[in-house]
Amino acid sequence: MKLDQKLVFVCCLFGVALSLEGFSVTLPQSVEGVSGHCVLIPCSFTVRNDYEDEVKYSPNVVWYKGGYETENVVFDSSKKVNKLQGELIGDTSKKNCTTIFNSVSERDNGMYYFRIEGRVKYTFREPPLSINITASPPKPTLTLYGEQMEEQNQRKEVLEGSSVSLFCSAFSLCTSQPPTLTWRPLQNNSSQEQNQNSSFVSSHLNFTVTRLHHGLSINCTATYQLKNKEIKKTRKNSLTLRVLYAPGDKSVSVSPSGPVMWGSSVSLSCSSDGNPAVNYTWFRENGEQIETGPTFSITETNDTHSGLYYCRAQNKYGSQNSSVQLDVQYAPKNTSVSVSPSGSVMWGISVSLSCSSDGNPAVNYTWFRENGEQIETGPTFNITATDDTHSGLYYCRAQNQHGSQNSSVQLEVQFSPHFLFLSLHCNSSDNDAVMMICLCEVRGRPVPKLEWRLNEQPVSQSGSLSIKEESVGVSGLRSILSMHRSHLSMSSPHLQCVSTNQLGSSTLLFNSVGQSSNSDHLQITCVLIGAVAGAAAVILGEIYLCRRKQHKLSLEKTEGWVLTEGEEEGEDGDCLYSTKTIVVYGRAL
Repeated sequence: MKLDQKLVFVCCLFGVALSLEGFSVTLPQSVEGVSGHCVLIPCSFTVRNDYEDEVKYSPNVVWYKGGYETENVVFDSSKKVNKLQGELIGDTSKKNCTTIFNSVSERDNGMYYFRIEGRVKYTFREPPLSINITASPPKPTLTLYGEQMEEQNQRKEVLEGSSVSLFCSAFSLCTSQPPTLTWRPLQNNSSQEQNQNSSFVSSHLNFTVTRLHHGLSINCTATYQLKNKEIKKTRKNSLTLRVLYAPGDKSVSVSPSGPVMWGSSVSLSCSSDGNPAVNYTWFRENGEQIETGPTFSITETNDTHSGLYYCRAQNKYGSQNSSVQLDVQYAPKNTSVSVSPSGSVMWGISVSLSCSSDGNPAVNYTWFRENGEQIETGPTFNITATDDTHSGLYYCRAQNQHGSQNSSVQLEVQFSPHFLFLSLHCNSSDNDAVMMICLCEVRGRPVPKLEWRLNEQPVSQSGSLSIKEESVGVSGLRSILSMHRSHLSMSSPHLQCVSTNQLGSSTLLFNSVGQSSNSDHLQITCVLIGAVAGAAAVILGEIYLCRRKQHKLSLEKTEGWVLTEGEEEGEDGDCLYSTKTIVVYGRAL
Protein backbone atom coordinates (compact mmCIF):
# COMPACT_ATOMS: atom_id res chain seq x y z
CA MET A 1 0.00 0.00 0.00
CA LYS A 2 1.26 3.42 -0.91
CA LEU A 3 1.94 6.02 1.79
CA ASP A 4 -0.65 8.45 0.41
CA GLN A 5 -3.31 5.71 0.51
CA LYS A 6 -2.23 4.79 4.00
CA LEU A 7 -2.43 8.45 5.09
CA VAL A 8 -5.92 8.80 3.65
CA PHE A 9 -6.93 5.66 5.44
CA VAL A 10 -5.38 6.76 8.73
CA CYS A 11 -6.83 10.25 8.40
CA CYS A 12 -10.21 8.82 7.86
CA LEU A 13 -9.84 6.62 10.85
CA PHE A 14 -7.73 8.73 13.27
CA GLY A 15 -7.59 12.19 11.83
CA VAL A 16 -4.63 14.29 10.76
CA ALA A 17 -2.93 14.18 14.13
CA LEU A 18 -2.65 10.43 14.02
CA SER A 19 -1.42 10.43 10.45
CA LEU A 20 1.60 12.68 11.43
CA GLU A 21 2.72 10.47 14.25
CA GLY A 22 6.39 9.41 13.82
CA PHE A 23 7.22 11.82 10.97
CA SER A 24 9.21 14.97 11.71
CA VAL A 25 11.81 17.20 10.13
CA THR A 26 14.45 19.36 11.82
CA LEU A 27 15.11 22.66 10.09
CA PRO A 28 16.30 26.08 11.11
CA GLN A 29 13.54 28.61 11.49
CA SER A 30 15.17 30.66 8.77
CA VAL A 31 18.30 30.88 6.69
CA GLU A 32 19.88 33.98 5.24
CA GLY A 33 21.68 34.33 1.99
CA VAL A 34 23.25 36.84 -0.32
CA SER A 35 21.99 37.43 -3.80
CA GLY A 36 24.31 35.69 -6.25
CA HIS A 37 25.65 33.39 -3.56
CA CYS A 38 24.62 30.00 -2.22
CA VAL A 39 22.64 29.05 0.88
CA LEU A 40 23.01 25.99 3.03
CA ILE A 41 19.89 24.40 4.52
CA PRO A 42 20.77 22.02 7.38
CA CYS A 43 18.10 19.31 7.39
CA SER A 44 17.30 15.95 9.05
CA PHE A 45 14.11 13.93 9.38
CA THR A 46 12.57 10.95 11.06
CA VAL A 47 9.90 8.49 9.87
CA ARG A 48 7.51 6.14 11.53
CA ASN A 49 9.11 2.87 12.64
CA ASP A 50 7.33 0.78 10.04
CA TYR A 51 8.98 2.87 7.29
CA GLU A 52 12.53 2.63 8.55
CA ASP A 53 13.47 -0.03 5.97
CA GLU A 54 12.13 1.99 3.05
CA VAL A 55 14.26 4.98 4.07
CA LYS A 56 17.39 2.87 3.60
CA TYR A 57 16.79 3.12 -0.13
CA SER A 58 17.68 6.84 -0.09
CA PRO A 59 14.53 8.73 -0.93
CA ASN A 60 14.70 11.85 -3.06
CA VAL A 61 14.33 15.31 -1.61
CA VAL A 62 11.77 17.80 -2.89
CA TRP A 63 11.50 21.47 -1.87
CA TYR A 64 8.39 23.53 -2.35
CA LYS A 65 8.11 27.29 -2.21
CA GLY A 66 4.91 28.92 -1.02
CA GLY A 67 2.72 25.79 -1.16
CA TYR A 68 2.50 22.04 -1.64
CA GLU A 69 1.37 21.83 -5.25
CA THR A 70 3.43 20.47 -8.11
CA GLU A 71 3.86 23.94 -9.56
CA ASN A 72 5.46 25.04 -6.28
CA VAL A 73 8.39 22.65 -6.63
CA VAL A 74 11.70 24.51 -6.97
CA PHE A 75 14.08 21.61 -6.38
CA ASP A 76 13.85 17.87 -6.86
CA SER A 77 17.00 15.85 -6.16
CA SER A 78 15.91 13.40 -8.88
CA LYS A 79 16.78 16.34 -11.17
CA LYS A 80 13.31 16.61 -12.52
CA VAL A 81 13.20 20.24 -11.30
CA ASN A 82 16.16 22.42 -10.30
CA LYS A 83 15.27 26.10 -10.43
CA LEU A 84 17.78 27.09 -7.74
CA GLN A 85 20.72 25.02 -8.91
CA GLY A 86 20.27 22.99 -5.79
CA GLU A 87 22.34 20.06 -4.60
CA LEU A 88 21.53 17.43 -2.02
CA ILE A 89 24.66 17.02 0.07
CA GLY A 90 23.04 14.96 2.84
CA ASP A 91 22.58 11.18 2.81
CA THR A 92 18.86 10.54 3.00
CA SER A 93 19.44 6.89 3.79
CA LYS A 94 20.75 8.22 7.06
CA LYS A 95 17.88 10.71 7.27
CA ASN A 96 20.14 13.67 6.43
CA CYS A 97 18.43 15.98 3.98
CA THR A 98 20.90 18.91 4.02
CA THR A 99 20.65 20.88 0.79
CA ILE A 100 22.54 23.68 -0.92
CA PHE A 101 20.91 26.19 -3.26
CA ASN A 102 23.84 27.47 -5.30
CA SER A 103 22.27 30.45 -7.04
CA VAL A 104 19.73 32.46 -5.14
CA SER A 105 18.43 35.99 -5.48
CA GLU A 106 16.07 38.25 -3.60
CA ARG A 107 13.13 36.94 -5.60
CA ASP A 108 13.69 33.55 -3.97
CA ASN A 109 12.63 34.87 -0.57
CA GLY A 110 9.70 32.99 0.98
CA MET A 111 8.44 30.00 2.96
CA TYR A 112 9.77 26.58 1.94
CA TYR A 113 8.45 23.07 2.67
CA PHE A 114 10.19 19.71 2.62
CA ARG A 115 9.13 16.37 1.12
CA ILE A 116 10.70 12.95 0.65
CA GLU A 117 9.88 10.67 -2.29
CA GLY A 118 10.95 7.08 -2.77
CA ARG A 119 9.59 3.90 -1.25
CA VAL A 120 8.24 6.25 1.32
CA LYS A 121 6.61 9.53 0.31
CA TYR A 122 5.78 12.23 2.82
CA THR A 123 5.38 16.04 2.87
CA PHE A 124 6.52 17.71 6.11
CA ARG A 125 4.26 20.70 6.41
CA GLU A 126 5.62 21.72 9.82
CA PRO A 127 7.81 23.48 10.50
CA PRO A 128 8.19 25.63 7.39
CA LEU A 129 11.58 27.14 6.46
CA SER A 130 11.98 30.87 5.86
CA ILE A 131 14.63 31.85 3.33
CA ASN A 132 15.71 35.50 3.37
CA ILE A 133 17.99 36.61 0.55
CA THR A 134 19.47 40.12 0.73
CA ALA A 135 21.64 42.21 -1.50
CA SER A 136 24.32 42.47 1.23
CA PRO A 137 25.77 39.78 3.47
CA PRO A 138 24.72 39.65 7.12
CA LYS A 139 26.86 41.67 9.51
CA PRO A 140 29.42 39.61 11.40
CA THR A 141 29.20 39.58 15.18
CA LEU A 142 32.02 41.19 17.17
CA THR A 143 32.59 40.63 20.88
CA LEU A 144 35.26 41.87 23.33
CA TYR A 145 36.75 39.75 26.09
CA GLY A 146 39.38 40.94 28.57
CA GLU A 147 41.22 40.06 31.77
CA GLN A 148 40.43 43.36 33.52
CA MET A 149 37.17 44.81 32.31
CA GLU A 150 34.70 47.26 33.78
CA GLU A 151 31.25 48.12 32.53
CA GLN A 152 30.42 51.82 32.46
CA ASN A 153 27.08 52.97 31.05
CA GLN A 154 26.60 49.58 29.36
CA ARG A 155 29.99 49.92 27.69
CA LYS A 156 32.85 47.56 28.32
CA GLU A 157 36.14 49.23 29.27
CA VAL A 158 39.51 47.55 29.69
CA LEU A 159 42.43 48.58 31.88
CA GLU A 160 45.66 49.69 30.25
CA GLY A 161 48.23 46.91 30.17
CA SER A 162 45.73 44.07 30.23
CA SER A 163 45.29 41.40 27.54
CA VAL A 164 42.16 41.46 25.43
CA SER A 165 40.61 39.22 22.81
CA LEU A 166 38.25 40.27 20.04
CA PHE A 167 35.99 37.51 18.69
CA CYS A 168 34.48 37.91 15.23
CA SER A 169 32.15 35.40 13.60
CA ALA A 170 30.21 35.30 10.34
CA PHE A 171 27.65 32.88 8.99
CA SER A 172 28.89 30.43 6.44
CA LEU A 173 25.99 30.66 4.02
CA CYS A 174 27.24 27.56 2.29
CA THR A 175 30.17 25.28 3.06
CA SER A 176 31.51 25.36 -0.47
CA GLN A 177 32.17 29.09 -0.31
CA PRO A 178 32.74 30.17 3.30
CA PRO A 179 33.50 33.88 3.95
CA THR A 180 36.95 35.13 4.86
CA LEU A 181 37.46 37.39 7.92
CA THR A 182 39.99 40.22 8.07
CA TRP A 183 40.93 42.71 10.84
CA ARG A 184 41.66 46.39 10.38
CA PRO A 185 43.78 47.94 11.68
CA LEU A 186 45.95 44.98 12.50
CA GLN A 187 47.61 45.53 15.88
CA ASN A 188 51.31 45.17 16.55
CA ASN A 189 52.31 42.16 18.64
CA SER A 190 48.89 40.60 18.08
CA SER A 191 47.94 37.02 17.30
CA GLN A 192 45.04 35.58 15.28
CA GLU A 193 43.17 32.30 15.44
CA GLN A 194 40.75 31.17 12.69
CA ASN A 195 37.98 28.58 13.07
CA GLN A 196 35.38 27.18 10.65
CA ASN A 197 32.46 24.76 10.70
CA SER A 198 29.45 24.16 8.54
CA SER A 199 27.51 27.08 10.02
CA PHE A 200 30.02 29.90 10.58
CA VAL A 201 33.63 30.99 10.52
CA SER A 202 35.31 32.84 13.37
CA SER A 203 38.52 34.71 14.17
CA HIS A 204 40.18 35.72 17.45
CA LEU A 205 42.47 38.77 17.67
CA ASN A 206 44.59 38.87 20.83
CA PHE A 207 46.79 41.80 22.01
CA THR A 208 47.72 43.95 25.01
CA VAL A 209 45.96 47.32 25.21
CA THR A 210 47.64 50.67 25.80
CA ARG A 211 46.29 54.20 26.07
CA LEU A 212 46.91 54.54 22.33
CA HIS A 213 44.05 52.08 21.76
CA HIS A 214 41.54 54.29 23.57
CA GLY A 215 38.87 55.40 21.10
CA LEU A 216 40.33 53.17 18.39
CA SER A 217 37.75 51.56 16.14
CA ILE A 218 38.66 47.99 15.12
CA ASN A 219 36.83 46.48 12.16
CA CYS A 220 36.14 42.86 11.30
CA THR A 221 35.18 42.39 7.65
CA ALA A 222 33.48 39.29 6.21
CA THR A 223 34.07 38.82 2.47
CA TYR A 224 31.82 36.51 0.43
CA GLN A 225 32.88 35.18 -2.98
CA LEU A 226 29.84 34.99 -5.30
CA LYS A 227 29.21 32.35 -7.92
CA ASN A 228 30.52 34.90 -10.39
CA LYS A 229 34.15 34.61 -9.35
CA GLU A 230 34.85 38.20 -10.22
CA ILE A 231 32.32 39.57 -7.76
CA LYS A 232 32.78 39.77 -3.99
CA LYS A 233 30.48 41.13 -1.36
CA THR A 234 31.66 42.35 2.03
CA ARG A 235 30.12 43.31 5.34
CA LYS A 236 31.91 44.64 8.38
CA ASN A 237 31.28 45.23 12.02
CA SER A 238 33.29 47.60 14.23
CA LEU A 239 34.00 47.99 17.92
CA THR A 240 35.46 51.06 19.60
CA LEU A 241 37.89 50.27 22.40
CA ARG A 242 37.47 52.06 25.73
CA VAL A 243 40.72 51.93 27.70
CA LEU A 244 41.07 53.05 31.32
CA TYR A 245 44.43 54.64 32.16
CA ALA A 246 46.17 57.07 34.51
CA PRO A 247 46.93 60.67 33.39
CA GLY A 248 49.73 61.08 30.88
CA ASP A 249 51.02 63.41 28.16
CA LYS A 250 50.64 66.28 30.62
CA SER A 251 51.73 69.85 29.86
CA VAL A 252 51.43 73.37 31.29
CA SER A 253 51.35 76.49 29.13
CA VAL A 254 51.43 80.22 29.92
CA SER A 255 49.43 82.83 28.01
CA PRO A 256 50.74 85.21 26.88
CA SER A 257 54.01 83.36 26.41
CA GLY A 258 57.42 84.80 27.24
CA PRO A 259 58.32 87.16 30.10
CA VAL A 260 55.41 88.47 32.17
CA MET A 261 55.49 92.20 32.93
CA TRP A 262 54.54 93.59 36.33
CA GLY A 263 50.84 94.50 36.43
CA SER A 264 49.81 92.42 33.44
CA SER A 265 47.36 89.50 33.49
CA VAL A 266 48.46 85.95 32.82
CA SER A 267 46.75 82.58 32.49
CA LEU A 268 48.27 79.16 33.21
CA SER A 269 46.64 76.16 31.51
CA CYS A 270 47.11 72.48 32.31
CA SER A 271 46.24 69.58 30.01
CA SER A 272 46.56 65.84 30.39
CA ASP A 273 45.35 62.68 28.72
CA GLY A 274 43.54 60.25 31.01
CA ASN A 275 40.46 58.04 31.23
CA PRO A 276 38.26 58.54 33.17
CA ALA A 277 38.35 62.33 33.00
CA VAL A 278 41.23 64.03 34.81
CA ASN A 279 40.87 66.44 37.75
CA TYR A 280 43.37 69.31 38.00
CA THR A 281 44.84 70.98 41.11
CA TRP A 282 47.34 73.89 41.16
CA PHE A 283 50.15 74.31 43.71
CA ARG A 284 52.97 76.76 44.44
CA GLU A 285 56.52 75.53 44.88
CA ASN A 286 56.08 75.41 48.66
CA GLY A 287 53.17 72.98 48.30
CA GLU A 288 50.43 75.56 48.88
CA GLN A 289 47.24 74.66 46.99
CA ILE A 290 46.01 77.71 45.09
CA GLU A 291 43.40 76.58 42.55
CA THR A 292 41.43 73.69 41.07
CA GLY A 293 40.48 73.20 37.44
CA PRO A 294 42.49 73.20 34.21
CA THR A 295 43.18 76.97 34.27
CA PHE A 296 44.73 79.33 36.85
CA SER A 297 44.56 83.08 36.14
CA ILE A 298 46.30 86.08 37.73
CA THR A 299 44.66 89.41 36.88
CA GLU A 300 47.47 91.73 38.01
CA THR A 301 50.95 90.26 38.47
CA ASN A 302 53.67 91.46 40.84
CA ASP A 303 56.98 90.13 42.06
CA THR A 304 55.30 87.78 44.57
CA HIS A 305 53.87 85.83 41.64
CA SER A 306 57.29 84.84 40.29
CA GLY A 307 58.27 81.24 40.95
CA LEU A 308 57.45 77.64 40.15
CA TYR A 309 53.85 76.55 39.64
CA TYR A 310 52.85 72.94 39.14
CA CYS A 311 49.65 71.26 38.11
CA ARG A 312 48.58 67.84 39.37
CA ALA A 313 46.44 65.79 36.97
CA GLN A 314 44.67 62.95 38.74
CA ASN A 315 42.06 60.21 38.27
CA LYS A 316 41.30 56.94 40.06
CA TYR A 317 44.17 55.17 38.29
CA GLY A 318 46.99 57.58 39.18
CA SER A 319 48.34 61.13 39.05
CA GLN A 320 51.08 63.09 37.34
CA ASN A 321 52.58 66.55 37.87
CA SER A 322 53.76 69.14 35.40
CA SER A 323 55.38 72.48 36.27
CA VAL A 324 56.14 75.87 34.76
CA GLN A 325 58.34 78.78 35.90
CA LEU A 326 56.58 82.14 35.96
CA ASP A 327 58.99 85.06 35.52
CA VAL A 328 57.44 88.43 36.42
CA GLN A 329 59.78 91.18 35.19
CA TYR A 330 59.92 94.79 36.38
CA ALA A 331 62.17 97.83 36.62
CA PRO A 332 64.38 98.30 39.72
CA LYS A 333 62.56 99.32 42.90
CA ASN A 334 63.30 99.66 46.61
CA THR A 335 66.85 100.77 45.80
CA SER A 336 68.90 101.63 48.89
CA VAL A 337 72.52 102.38 49.82
CA SER A 338 74.21 101.38 53.09
CA VAL A 339 77.60 102.27 54.57
CA SER A 340 79.83 99.82 56.44
CA PRO A 341 80.93 100.38 59.10
CA SER A 342 77.86 102.40 59.98
CA GLY A 343 77.97 105.65 61.86
CA SER A 344 80.72 108.28 61.65
CA VAL A 345 83.53 107.69 59.18
CA MET A 346 86.93 108.51 60.65
CA TRP A 347 89.87 109.86 58.70
CA GLY A 348 92.17 107.09 57.44
CA ILE A 349 89.85 104.10 57.88
CA SER A 350 88.40 101.93 55.08
CA VAL A 351 84.73 102.15 54.24
CA SER A 352 82.39 100.19 51.98
CA LEU A 353 79.25 101.49 50.26
CA SER A 354 76.75 98.83 49.22
CA CYS A 355 73.78 99.21 46.88
CA SER A 356 70.81 96.87 46.74
CA SER A 357 67.71 96.89 44.56
CA ASP A 358 64.83 94.63 43.65
CA GLY A 359 64.40 94.14 39.90
CA ASN A 360 63.91 91.46 37.28
CA PRO A 361 65.91 90.71 35.22
CA ALA A 362 69.03 91.18 37.38
CA VAL A 363 70.01 94.75 38.15
CA ASN A 364 73.30 96.39 37.11
CA TYR A 365 74.81 99.00 39.48
CA THR A 366 76.79 102.16 38.71
CA TRP A 367 78.27 104.61 41.27
CA PHE A 368 78.51 108.39 40.80
CA ARG A 369 79.76 111.38 42.77
CA GLU A 370 77.51 114.37 43.27
CA ASN A 371 79.06 116.11 40.25
CA GLY A 372 77.98 113.23 38.00
CA GLU A 373 81.43 111.62 37.79
CA GLN A 374 81.17 107.84 37.37
CA ILE A 375 83.48 106.18 39.88
CA GLU A 376 82.60 102.49 40.02
CA THR A 377 80.36 99.69 38.70
CA GLY A 378 78.95 96.81 40.70
CA PRO A 379 76.93 96.62 43.90
CA THR A 380 79.85 97.71 46.15
CA PHE A 381 82.21 100.73 46.19
CA ASN A 382 85.19 100.57 48.56
CA ILE A 383 87.50 103.33 49.88
CA THR A 384 90.62 101.94 51.55
CA ALA A 385 91.84 105.08 53.36
CA THR A 386 89.42 107.94 53.74
CA ASP A 387 90.32 111.62 53.85
CA ASP A 388 88.33 114.82 53.64
CA THR A 389 88.17 114.63 49.84
CA HIS A 390 85.93 111.58 50.17
CA SER A 391 83.23 113.53 52.00
CA GLY A 392 80.15 114.29 49.95
CA LEU A 393 77.12 112.78 48.24
CA TYR A 394 77.40 109.38 46.54
CA TYR A 395 74.60 107.87 44.57
CA CYS A 396 74.01 104.45 43.09
CA ARG A 397 72.05 103.86 39.89
CA ALA A 398 70.27 100.47 39.68
CA GLN A 399 69.28 99.65 36.11
CA ASN A 400 67.89 96.86 33.94
CA GLN A 401 66.18 96.71 30.55
CA HIS A 402 62.88 97.94 32.03
CA GLY A 403 64.13 101.09 33.77
CA SER A 404 66.40 102.55 36.46
CA GLN A 405 66.26 103.98 39.99
CA ASN A 406 68.78 106.03 42.01
CA SER A 407 69.57 106.04 45.71
CA SER A 408 72.12 108.25 47.49
CA VAL A 409 74.06 108.52 50.73
CA GLN A 410 76.01 111.34 52.33
CA LEU A 411 79.53 110.34 53.38
CA GLU A 412 81.09 112.56 56.07
CA VAL A 413 84.72 111.88 56.89
CA GLN A 414 85.46 113.23 60.39
CA PHE A 415 88.84 114.51 61.64
CA SER A 416 90.30 116.67 64.38
CA PRO A 417 91.02 120.38 63.74
CA HIS A 418 94.10 121.46 61.84
CA PHE A 419 95.20 124.94 60.82
CA LEU A 420 95.98 126.26 57.39
CA PHE A 421 99.40 127.79 58.15
CA LEU A 422 99.53 130.11 55.17
CA SER A 423 96.19 131.63 55.99
CA LEU A 424 97.01 132.97 59.46
CA HIS A 425 98.47 136.48 59.75
CA CYS A 426 98.14 139.74 61.62
CA ASN A 427 98.59 143.13 59.94
CA SER A 428 97.90 146.74 60.60
CA SER A 429 94.60 147.97 59.27
CA ASP A 430 94.79 149.93 56.04
CA ASN A 431 92.30 152.44 57.44
CA ASP A 432 93.59 152.73 60.95
CA ALA A 433 97.28 152.25 61.77
CA VAL A 434 96.55 151.65 65.45
CA MET A 435 94.28 148.67 64.71
CA MET A 436 95.66 145.16 64.20
CA ILE A 437 93.75 142.54 62.13
CA CYS A 438 94.50 138.86 62.76
CA LEU A 439 93.10 135.97 60.74
CA CYS A 440 92.88 132.34 61.86
CA GLU A 441 91.55 129.59 59.59
CA VAL A 442 91.01 125.96 60.57
CA ARG A 443 89.52 122.80 59.10
CA GLY A 444 87.90 119.86 60.85
CA ARG A 445 84.79 117.70 60.91
CA PRO A 446 82.60 118.24 62.72
CA VAL A 447 83.29 121.90 61.97
CA PRO A 448 85.50 123.12 64.85
CA LYS A 449 84.93 126.09 67.15
CA LEU A 450 87.52 128.88 67.32
CA GLU A 451 88.54 130.92 70.33
CA TRP A 452 91.06 133.78 70.54
CA ARG A 453 93.25 134.09 73.62
CA LEU A 454 95.59 136.95 74.44
CA ASN A 455 98.11 136.29 77.16
CA GLU A 456 96.17 133.15 78.14
CA GLN A 457 92.92 135.06 78.55
CA PRO A 458 89.89 134.58 76.30
CA VAL A 459 89.29 137.50 73.99
CA SER A 460 85.74 138.82 73.96
CA GLN A 461 83.95 141.50 72.05
CA SER A 462 84.58 145.08 73.31
CA GLY A 463 84.81 148.59 71.98
CA SER A 464 88.44 148.13 70.94
CA LEU A 465 88.22 144.46 69.99
CA SER A 466 85.88 142.62 67.57
CA ILE A 467 85.67 139.06 66.31
CA LYS A 468 84.03 137.98 63.04
CA GLU A 469 83.60 134.32 61.94
CA GLU A 470 82.72 132.89 58.56
CA SER A 471 82.45 129.35 57.12
CA VAL A 472 84.97 128.08 54.62
CA GLY A 473 83.55 125.24 52.54
CA VAL A 474 81.80 122.45 54.43
CA SER A 475 84.53 121.73 56.99
CA GLY A 476 86.39 125.03 57.49
CA LEU A 477 86.00 128.06 59.73
CA ARG A 478 87.72 131.43 59.46
CA SER A 479 87.90 133.91 62.37
CA ILE A 480 89.01 137.55 61.96
CA LEU A 481 90.18 139.39 65.07
CA SER A 482 90.37 143.21 65.02
CA MET A 483 92.06 144.80 68.09
CA HIS A 484 93.72 148.06 69.17
CA ARG A 485 97.51 148.09 69.17
CA SER A 486 97.38 148.93 72.85
CA HIS A 487 96.53 145.35 73.61
CA LEU A 488 100.04 144.43 72.46
CA SER A 489 101.85 147.07 74.53
CA MET A 490 103.03 144.68 77.21
CA SER A 491 106.62 143.47 77.15
CA SER A 492 105.89 139.96 75.85
CA PRO A 493 102.44 139.82 74.31
CA HIS A 494 101.36 136.54 72.76
CA LEU A 495 98.22 135.67 70.85
CA GLN A 496 96.56 132.22 70.66
CA CYS A 497 93.98 130.78 68.24
CA VAL A 498 92.41 127.71 69.83
CA SER A 499 90.29 125.26 67.76
CA THR A 500 88.25 122.34 69.16
CA ASN A 501 85.73 119.69 68.04
CA GLN A 502 84.62 116.30 69.42
CA LEU A 503 87.74 114.63 68.08
CA GLY A 504 90.40 116.92 69.56
CA SER A 505 91.84 120.43 69.74
CA SER A 506 94.62 122.45 68.17
CA THR A 507 96.30 125.71 69.25
CA LEU A 508 98.30 128.24 67.22
CA LEU A 509 100.14 130.91 69.22
CA PHE A 510 102.33 133.94 68.40
CA ASN A 511 104.98 135.16 70.86
CA SER A 512 107.02 138.39 70.25
CA VAL A 513 110.70 137.84 71.18
CA GLY A 514 112.29 141.25 70.44
CA GLN A 515 113.02 143.94 67.85
CA SER A 516 115.96 144.58 65.46
CA SER A 517 116.65 147.67 63.41
CA ASN A 518 118.92 145.86 61.02
CA SER A 519 116.75 142.97 59.92
CA ASP A 520 113.16 142.21 58.95
CA HIS A 521 113.13 138.71 60.25
CA LEU A 522 110.84 136.67 62.41
CA GLN A 523 112.18 133.35 63.46
CA ILE A 524 109.38 130.79 63.47
CA THR A 525 109.62 127.47 65.21
CA CYS A 526 106.91 124.79 64.90
CA VAL A 527 106.27 122.87 68.05
CA LEU A 528 103.72 120.09 67.92
CA ILE A 529 102.10 119.12 71.20
CA GLY A 530 99.78 116.05 71.33
CA ALA A 531 96.75 116.08 73.56
CA VAL A 532 93.56 114.05 73.84
CA ALA A 533 90.31 115.97 74.39
CA GLY A 534 88.62 113.68 76.91
CA ALA A 535 88.15 109.92 77.24
CA ALA A 536 85.18 109.87 74.83
CA ALA A 537 87.00 111.70 72.01
CA VAL A 538 88.02 109.60 69.04
CA ILE A 539 91.78 109.79 68.35
CA LEU A 540 92.34 110.62 64.69
CA GLY A 541 95.81 109.72 63.50
CA GLU A 542 97.63 112.03 61.21
CA ILE A 543 101.21 111.66 60.19
CA TYR A 544 103.10 114.83 59.48
CA LEU A 545 106.65 115.39 58.48
CA CYS A 546 107.92 118.04 60.86
CA ARG A 547 110.98 119.86 59.70
CA ARG A 548 112.79 122.81 61.13
CA LYS A 549 112.16 125.68 58.94
CA GLN A 550 113.63 129.12 58.87
CA HIS A 551 111.19 131.55 57.42
CA LYS A 552 112.05 134.94 56.25
CA LEU A 553 109.32 137.26 57.15
CA SER A 554 109.29 140.51 55.27
CA LEU A 555 107.68 143.19 57.30
CA GLU A 556 106.33 146.21 55.64
CA LYS A 557 106.14 149.55 57.37
CA THR A 558 103.38 148.27 59.64
CA GLU A 559 104.15 146.08 62.62
CA GLY A 560 102.63 142.60 63.16
CA TRP A 561 102.92 138.89 62.61
CA VAL A 562 102.89 137.41 59.11
CA LEU A 563 103.51 133.76 58.11
CA THR A 564 105.19 133.23 54.78
CA GLU A 565 106.53 130.04 53.37
CA GLY A 566 110.22 129.19 53.05
CA GLU A 567 111.95 126.04 54.18
CA GLU A 568 115.31 124.80 55.26
CA GLU A 569 115.83 121.24 56.27
CA GLY A 570 116.23 120.84 60.01
CA GLU A 571 117.51 118.09 62.20
CA ASP A 572 114.24 116.74 63.52
CA GLY A 573 112.31 113.89 61.96
CA ASP A 574 108.59 113.04 61.63
CA CYS A 575 106.16 113.22 64.54
CA LEU A 576 102.64 111.86 65.17
CA TYR A 577 99.97 114.02 66.74
CA SER A 578 96.22 114.52 66.98
CA THR A 579 96.15 117.72 68.99
CA LYS A 580 98.78 120.32 68.27
CA THR A 581 100.03 123.71 69.31
CA ILE A 582 101.85 125.92 66.86
CA VAL A 583 104.06 128.58 68.47
CA VAL A 584 105.24 131.42 66.32
CA TYR A 585 108.03 133.56 67.74
CA GLY A 586 108.27 136.93 66.09
CA ARG A 587 110.51 139.95 66.40
CA ALA A 588 109.29 143.29 65.12
CA LEU A 589 111.43 146.14 63.93
